Amino acid sequence: MTDNAAFLVIGGDSLVGGSAIGALRKRGHTAYETTRRADTVTPSRLLLDFESETPFRAPAGIDYAFLIAAATNYDRCEKDPMARVINVELIPRTIASLLKQGLFVTYISTNSVFGGERPWPQEDDPHQPGIAYAQQKSDSEAVVRRAAERLNATDRLNIVRLTKIMNAGVSPLPAWFAAWEKGQPIEPFSDLTFAPMSVRFVGEALARIGEQRVPGNLHLSGAENVNYVDFAHKLANRLGVDASLIRPSTAVEKGINIPFKPTYSGLGMRRTTQLCGIPPQPLDDLIEDLIADYQAQRKA
Repeated sequence: MTDNAAFLVIGGDSLVGGSAIGALRKRGHTAYETTRRADTVTPSRLLLDFESETPFRAPAGIDYAFLIAAATNYDRCEKDPMARVINVELIPRTIASLLKQGLFVTYISTNSVFGGERPWPQEDDPHQPGIAYAQQKSDSEAVVRRAAERLNATDRLNIVRLTKIMNAGVSPLPAWFAAWEKGQPIEPFSDLTFAPMSVRFVGEALARIGEQRVPGNLHLSGAENVNYVDFAHKLANRLGVDASLIRPSTAVEKGINIPFKPTYSGLGMRRTTQLCGIPPQPLDDLIEDLIADYQAQRKA
């Protein structure tokens, strides 16, 4: 990486995008971001509309882009044809344009492409998407790879798949914290499994990946597959909340349809750890990050 290179985060308004911007700047890098909101544009905050026919041109001096944007709502991906257009056509088109401009590109994808029935799928394992969103992301990965091959740019592309990302403001945590503050119980689901990571961990990991420029498939994951009941007990114990304020339930009991209910959510990180030096985030570390974020919010 050249010392004066700058980074571009496409999707700076997102949780992941904001964490990447913060981590890059904290590490001393110049970092620009994009937004769809014209009223928030600044010299370091650029307007980008995926639906525009005018190709997006990265400003001079930027030679690395993180593309952290997608139509992610599961219901929309099932019902709205435009979601597939965004995920499989428009976003890959933007990536191809950035590769043509000579940038290195990180494309953010999802653990859901593996379907959730195999424990710890590794970076180059075959996909088995189930829901529409997962199928669209799997298809978009393939389109992006073909574009990179066509442009002889495979050495300037990596695809980074993520598991669940959390801070103190991510559901269901605000409701849990509010209930516990009042001495009221919560009802976490035992039939919903995830492998969560903190916003801080993801931002710092992406910044390191950007510095190292390793092409190919990479993974970022929590170190444990855990259901929400066990996760709630871990969090409550760290906060000193009585375990009696956790009353296990299930999505089925509550009549809540959750489209993606993986048996296994975590991703294997063998290649990522070997090449980038980034291990999965331990669950206890995530809990500490959440507590710190929660306490900071209370003081604000």
